[in-house]
Amino acid sequence: MTPYAQLPTNKPEEFMRMVGLSKEDFQHLNKKLCAYIDAQKALHPLTRRGRKDSKLALEDRLLLTLYYLRHYPILINLAVVFGISESYCHKVYARTVRLLAKVEKLPNRKVLLEDPAATLAIDVSEQPIERPVKGQKAYYSGKKKRHTIKAQLVICALTLTILSVVLGKGQQHDFSVFKDSRLLLHPDARLLADSGYQGMHQHHQNSTLPIKKKKGQPLSTEDKAHNKALSKQRVFIEHVNRRCKIFRIIKDVYRGKHKNYSLTWNVVAALVNLRYGCI
Repeated sequence: MTPYAQLPTNKPEEFMRMVGLSKEDFQHLNKKLCAYIDAQKALHPLTRRGRKDSKLALEDRLLLTLYYLRHYPILINLAVVFGISESYCHKVYARTVRLLAKVEKLPNRKVLLEDPAATLAIDVSEQPIERPVKGQKAYYSGKKKRHTIKAQLVICALTLTILSVVLGKGQQHDFSVFKDSRLLLHPDARLLADSGYQGMHQHHQNSTLPIKKKKGQPLSTEDKAHNKALSKQRVFIEHVNRRCKIFRIIKDVYRGKHKNYSLTWNVVAALVNLRYGCI
């Protein structure tokens, strides 16, 4: 039996816990991958394609990739689960995750310019990484007291759809990550941000930030009420962060190459949009 056939497909909650997606979403992704691969073969026909009998069927390669994103085991353990070599396991994951990035994408960044009535929320999350061999200072976060990589999310506050993911190094300030990303927002769209984005009004006038307490000047009752109301509106982006971190590859200590981190985050964000119907 193949690994996919051994999964408890008759128990949707167990399948969801194992893979991170429902069985219906898994089949949806599998069909999109099949269609994409067939289209590429038709577009680039070759008389000789090398060995055609892969050890794993496409659905099992997809299962391996999702299992790795969901649980983030070391590759030698993953290879044992699927009965293949460690090197072939890495090759399957590397190829399949790139295919996923092509068939399941985040909305185009132009979406941020289209709706003037949209309410957007922005936030940055940090993930610990192994200590870099070079350039350690750039990744050291004074807040977390360790080496980290930052991921800035922009979501639609109404639908909770992840619209944009931008990465930064641990030493960077949250506001610096935003300025370096050069995101273009509709000037009339409302942007909800936390206190890490002080100065946002210079880049986006219709932005709402909490009022910070000044030295020797306690916040007034109106200021506290404003901050509390803003927290209630912004709490949804924290829920989206929690949805993403169901996939342990962006929660646990990241062991991969930093050049692949953007690919990983974009795939995970697209899978979260798919899982929660935000597409």
